[in-house]
Amino acid sequence: MHADIQNVFTPALAISSADRFAGRQEQLDHISQALQSDGTQIVIYGNRGVGKSSLARQLEGLARGDMTVIDRLRMPPHVTPDFLVISIECDDTIDSIQTLILRLLTDDAALAPWIPFRVEKTSAGSEVGGSLNVKIFSASAKLSDGTSAERPQIEQDLYSVFGNAISHILESGVVGGVLFIIDEVDRIKNRDDLASIIRSRGADPRVKFCLVGVGTTPQELILKHESIVRQLSDGCVEMPPMSKSELREIFVRAHEVLRDDGIVFSPEAQEWIISIARGHPFYVHLLGKHSLIHAVMSGATEVTLSMAKEVLANIANKGTATVQETTYQKAIGHSFTREFIVKTFAAEPTEEISTSSVYPRISQGRKMDISAISVYVGQLVTDKYGAILEKTRERHYRFKDSLFKAYADARPYKLKVEQVEDGE
Repeated sequence: MHADIQNVFTPALAISSADRFAGRQEQLDHISQALQSDGTQIVIYGNRGVGKSSLARQLEGLARGDMTVIDRLRMPPHVTPDFLVISIECDDTIDSIQTLILRLLTDDAALAPWIPFRVEKTSAGSEVGGSLNVKIFSASAKLSDGTSAERPQIEQDLYSVFGNAISHILESGVVGGVLFIIDEVDRIKNRDDLASIIRSRGADPRVKFCLVGVGTTPQELILKHESIVRQLSDGCVEMPPMSKSELREIFVRAHEVLRDDGIVFSPEAQEWIISIARGHPFYVHLLGKHSLIHAVMSGATEVTLSMAKEVLANIANKGTATVQETTYQKAIGHSFTREFIVKTFAAEPTEEISTSSVYPRISQGRKMDISAISVYVGQLVTDKYGAILEKTRERHYRFKDSLFKAYADARPYKLKVEQVEDGE
């Protein structure tokens, strides 16, 4: 069977299939142990583009008893898991834990089909800083004439309704437990009540929460909620950049899919893409996808190094990596010097970048005084230029987004040195 060329690599989606999920053995084993441990909740954290959501999808399969996931574990669970998995990806409409719970109770892809009542927000609810109450409508109320209709019940506190909904599902005996996977939890601006839902239901071993989000530490996701640290301490799963061997496994699995088509990536192309990715599987999938499409359209059966390099230039020129390219354009503006500084910083292999390391190279390359370089670096900390850098301590900076750092390093220069500079 020939492969669906458009979807051999999937930069826009998390990896759901265990057969396509590469590497991350340690993290797979960790989430399995946390899922089986009574009272332990799960936090998956790390930089953008390192595969957090893909690991969460494997947790989803594991919790449902998917043997393709279980067979990859070094220590399979004693009893095959049987969880109802409720997975939700936070967006800008979920601005607090209360609106998150309301979404969980009312969304057809969440709890709504599993509970015998309908939930509606009261008109007075959702005021900033206030509590959010809801009305409950019975699904089986009988009117005096014998007909059925929904009957408004007493207004109830949102957290009580959430707890009752979970209790109803567990008491039904249909499933062995309930797992809530909350992806992109870092996008929730107000997480003050995060501890409330975990503390109220987390003591029940049949109820699990998995929080997924961008952060260098789990504390960045749970913020100041020391009261739930004990429940999270054994379930914190860090997603560091992938090793080169793990990134190579992405190509191994892609070649298995492409076997009937006879298309391969040359070793040189693979190693170059892996070096560009800097541990981010997102870039392996992005460059892999577009390199593969380029080869097929050219009638080639091998993706070469020159093809992969041409594709990277096209990705930048066409804005295929929209978020990264928009940030890059905002950072450099019309200044070649600022672009040179961005790329010099991005080329540093360490996360924390010392100015004593990069300033001499910038000074030599652009014939600039250190004071002038500091002005440009100061600009890159401000919102006007995308705030791509942040100061970690005296004379040390880091990129706020490691995914962007890899992109800025790999992307070909946009501006030419002879172009007119702004502010120079």
